[in-house]
Amino acid sequence: MKKWLAVVLACLMLAGLVAGCGSQEKAADKPAAFTPSKNTEFIVPYAPGGGSDLFARILADIIQKNKFADEALMIVNKPGGAGAVGDAYTFSKKGDNHVITAYVSGQMTSNLMNKTAVSYDKLTPIVNLALDEYLLGVLAGNYKAFDELLAAAKAAPNEITIGGSGKGTEDELCVGLLNRHTGARFKYVPFNSSGEVMSAMLGGHIKAGIFNPNECNAQIAAGKVATIGGFGVKRLASVFKDTPTFGELGYQEVVFQQFRGIAGPPDMSPAAVKFWVEAFRKATQTAQWQQDYLAKNSLTEHFLEPEAFKKFLGEENQKYADILNDIAAQ
Repeated sequence: MKKWLAVVLACLMLAGLVAGCGSQEKAADKPAAFTPSKNTEFIVPYAPGGGSDLFARILADIIQKNKFADEALMIVNKPGGAGAVGDAYTFSKKGDNHVITAYVSGQMTSNLMNKTAVSYDKLTPIVNLALDEYLLGVLAGNYKAFDELLAAAKAAPNEITIGGSGKGTEDELCVGLLNRHTGARFKYVPFNSSGEVMSAMLGGHIKAGIFNPNECNAQIAAGKVATIGGFGVKRLASVFKDTPTFGELGYQEVVFQQFRGIAGPPDMSPAAVKFWVEAFRKATQTAQWQQDYLAKNSLTEHFLEPEAFKKFLGEENQKYADILNDIAAQ
């Protein structure tokens, strides 16, 4: 009897050991959760004061103010090469979970045009948060509608000038789309900034300009400028409520919106990516983001998680390459 009890107890102990080993194996298979253990570098590949800088700073402020991360996000501006310098820095931080970067359309066009070393697919896609809108503006009273400007361009190819901030930027892609799908030949004139574009248009040196909403809303409110076409998928509110989209005007493929997202270095851990996705998701649900950023600057909310963002980036890259090829062929 005692011998039988001893055998039973031994079997029970062995079963317990096996179960314990199994649970340890399961625990080992489960990836450890990530939370920042030190300050995170939030790279802005452009100079202070620009759109990407504002984007990063308001996100960092929201995340720290609401304690969505225990450690601080430190804004680090690395301008140069139309985003190439900042992208190269982020790429060099392979496997670092404490480095993230603002990633926008301009960095993609810079890579396509200048054949820079770091393309979009060499970084880790984390999340897209918003779309920045584009509008075609003219002096108030010069052209009452886009059809008038289009007729002028068709009557005088390469003479109707549209200004934009820089060569190979999103502004030039917008003009390239117009040329590609309307049958006209507008002449793109690059400037160093949207402020210079506005000054040139107000001075009568160019016929029209490409603007983000916050770059022209004051002049529209003052009655000096009118917007005659929007590159988004739906009309904007406030002073832009009467501006039709190009889709409404019959040009369904004339759509361009600047994406504003976040990427990380190569080989960022899945746990870190998951942490940052959730931190930014919480940030976009705050009133500060919705009112002080999106509504104030007329941006469109467009939240994409890593896989959807990766797919989106591939589609945008092909779209930009096609437009740039058209521009080069003109």
